Amino acid sequence: MTQVDHIEEIIRDSFGLWITGLFDSIRHWNPTFSFDEYKAAFFDVVKKLLDDGEIMFIAPGADCYTSPANPHPRYTIYDRDAQWHESPEEIVRQFAAQWPRHVSDPNDPELTVYFYMIPGVIWVDKDGKLYAS
Repeated sequence: MTQVDHIEEIIRDSFGLWITGLFDSIRHWNPTFSFDEYKAAFFDVVKKLLDDGEIMFIAPGADCYTSPANPHPRYTIYDRDAQWHESPEEIVRQFAAQWPRHVSDPNDPELTVYFYMIPGVIWVDKDGKLYAS
């Protein structure tokens, strides 16, 4: 795992936010990282949070997103069928495989697209309550 400083602060600051909140919090608390180090730290922290049960992800294709076109989705984040049950290693492997290869700057619009294309993160608090944005 990449040495990431201030992991507790990173988790505190990004809890309940979209996955971009986690990436940005890593950048904020580790300002000397190169972009490649941010990227590696992001995947390492995601794996750690998955391993520790502090996050999970919405299953790819799960109908649990509310929108004007879908005001009553089939699932909520509490439904097992809405949660991605692959291993942490496989989830991180898939995220890494989807990472836009030519991106070398955290402000690249392609990175924003990537973060909105991967499944949504579900945060788990100490009491087991789930939060997603």
